[in-house]
Parts: sequence; C-alpha cells; structure tokens
Amino acid sequence: MDKKSVRELFPVTRNLVYFNHAAVGPLSTRAYEAMERHARDQRDQGALHWREWYAEYDRLRASAARLIGAESNEIAILKNTSEGLSFVAEGYRWKSGENVVTTALEFPPNYTPWKWLERRGVECRVATLPTVETIEPLIDDRTRIVSVSSVAFHNGFTSDLDAIGELCARRNALLCVDAIQGLGALPIDVRKSKIAFLAADGHKWMCGPEGATIFYVAAEHRDRLDVLEHGWTNSKRPGTFLQVDPGVLSDSRRFEAGSLNTNGIHGLRAAIDLLLEIGIDTIAGEVIRIATRLADCLEEIGWRVASPRPVASGIIGAIPPGVERSLLKWHRMLEENGVVCAPREGMLRLSPHFYNDDAEIDRVINLLSSRA
Repeated sequence: MDKKSVRELFPVTRNLVYFNHAAVGPLSTRAYEAMERHARDQRDQGALHWREWYAEYDRLRASAARLIGAESNEIAILKNTSEGLSFVAEGYRWKSGENVVTTALEFPPNYTPWKWLERRGVECRVATLPTVETIEPLIDDRTRIVSVSSVAFHNGFTSDLDAIGELCARRNALLCVDAIQGLGALPIDVRKSKIAFLAADGHKWMCGPEGATIFYVAAEHRDRLDVLEHGWTNSKRPGTFLQVDPGVLSDSRRFEAGSLNTNGIHGLRAAIDLLLEIGIDTIAGEVIRIATRLADCLEEIGWRVASPRPVASGIIGAIPPGVERSLLKWHRMLEENGVVCAPREGMLRLSPHFYNDDAEIDRVINLLSSRA
C-alpha cells in the first residue's frame, strides 16, 4: 500500500489529525465525488435517471456482499445499525420463556432492544465479555439468539466471531453481530463465522455517509424474521400501486419498506469499493500496526491503556496520568490543536484508520507530553 497515495484520497489529512473513526469517519474523495455526482444529477435532471439510481442499489448490495462474504440477495439497505438490530429483536418469533444473550460491553442498540423483550417474557442474559468462556454458561436449550459487537465501542475489545459462531452452532443458537466498529477496518466473513444476522452503518470505519447501512440476513434464516415495516418497495407489486398484495419480496429487500437514501447509497458504494480495491487484510494490518504503536507511545508517557493487549482493533481507550486535569480538558486541548478524538466511558478514545501515519501519532504524543 502506497501510504502517500492513499492519504491523498482523504483530504481530512490536510487539516487535522483525525483519530475519531469510532464516531464518524471522514469521506474519501471517491465517496464525496460519487455523492456530488448524484446530487448534481438530481438537481439538474430531477428523477429522470431513476433507473440508474436503482441500479446503484444493486451495486451496493453486491459490493457489501463481497466485503462480508455473503450473497447480494442477503443484503438489505437500511438507515442505521439500530434499525437492523431492532428488526432482529422484534421480528424474531419469540415464545415466552425463551432467552437471548448479549454482553456488558454493548452500545445501546445491541442492548436495549434485547432488554425490551422482557415485556414479551423473553429473558435478556448479559455476559461480562463477548467470549466463549463467559457466554457459554448462559446458553441453555431456550437460548435463541446470541448478539455481540464485533468490536466494543469504547475500549476496542475484539470478539472472536469464529469461536462464538462455532459455539452458537453447537448450542443451536443464532449469532447476531453489531459490526459497526469493525466492518471497514477488520475482515468479517459471515459464512466462516456462522453469522445469521449482521448490521453495520457506513459512516464509521467504512468512511461513508450517515444514513446508509448494511443489513445482512442469511438466506437460510430469512423466514425466521417477521417483516415489521411494509411499504411500496418491499411488497409483491404486479405493476400497480392499488390494493397490492401485502406479501413481501422473497429476498432481503423485504426489509426495505420505502424510499432509500439514494445519495448515501452512492457514497457508501464508492467507499466500500475503495476498501475492496486496497484489500481488507491490508487495511486491517495497517490499522492494528498504527493502533499498537499509538498504545505503546501512550504508555511511554504515563497514560494507562485500557484496551486489551495485543491490540486487535483500531480503538484505543486511554486514561491520563494523575487527576489534575479532567478528561474533557484533555479532549478540548487536543481538538484546539487539530486532533479529533472522543471521550468515552472515562477514557480518551483514539481511533485511527489505515491512512493515518506515524507522524500523526508523534504529533498527538508530543501534545499530550507538553501539556502534562
């Protein structure tokens, strides 16, 4: 990978040290230009080219399928990760007395929908960590779904999805994955990991726009979910809009109940195609190298790195030495000096991507050292 050429695709590097991909990633020139072309087309031509817009939906499904090892007919395009996870939680045909297992490291979209099921008599069991050792004791013959994040949002704990998938298969439970903090930075293979359901918005590590999300439902499990939203795009419509059959489409488009974020779809497809062009294994190797060096340098200046070792994701959570300066002051100081990160759960969360470089790490460390 030619780092100089790659950095030219991310104009944010001219303005900032951007270590905040776990919040919102910057657009590449490829994603921006795709969105700008579509916006200009709609501005100048209205919906004249609607057939091409719909073809872009298919191209996004195909690119997303390549990224995760799926088939394009297993991909739906939703508005956010929360929607996808809620579609699984509320759409699964639960019986009172059954249970779901999630973990204590989850962002709200992968905890609250499962907890909310208790009103339907479904127990929500919470493992301390997303590991086989902590999850397996919570699984019994009434466990239907195990839902974990591929990467924890605050400290970067990275789930062994292959091992958890094997566990779920052995215990006859379905694996659901919130992949928003991993997809785009780390490889995910839904077949290899035996994943039944996966959701990931494009605006973090895929460096796409907000409001465009990949929702994967394995074909063999598609009929286990009731469709919760009905509209003009997911119904079996035989050439008319009047009194249409309420039945839904046979593939994963059944979860797309109305007009989609067409502009965002153009951007996300371009963003994913850039990742595929570079190679997700290449990207992952550089993400982990950069994040590991950042963690090492933070420890050298007295910060306590709370992320697990060895570093396995792009998220580094670190706690400053002493108590004389609040976390928010550290965060504000960095931001005022052109470094973008985020305070999370009592830590400063720094989340670099593959296009970041060692000079940017040095700049961050020098700032933190000079203000200690």
